[in-house]
Amino acid sequence: MITRKEYHVGDKVFLYHSCLKLFPGKLRFCWIEPFIVSNVFPYGAVEITSLETNKVHKVNGHRLKTFYERWTTELTAFVELTEPIYEA
Repeated sequence: MITRKEYHVGDKVFLYHSCLKLFPGKLRFCWIEPFIVSNVFPYGAVEITSLETNKVHKVNGHRLKTFYERWTTELTAFVELTEPIYEA
């Protein structure tokens, strides 16, 4: 029941930081900086580009997680509700 991850060129993703963990800690952040997907190869390989250094890495798609940006208040609409008027 594992779902397939699909990435498209231009998506922002996090990369899993798979270093040797000699001192495991609860608060260790194991997903590093957002990257941009620059190319998607068949069989799950993905080429990503760093936003800070512009370095290109070719990684397995299982090591990536989609980066969701926060909602902005500019995209939401404000609707004012009034009391209904009932006629008898």
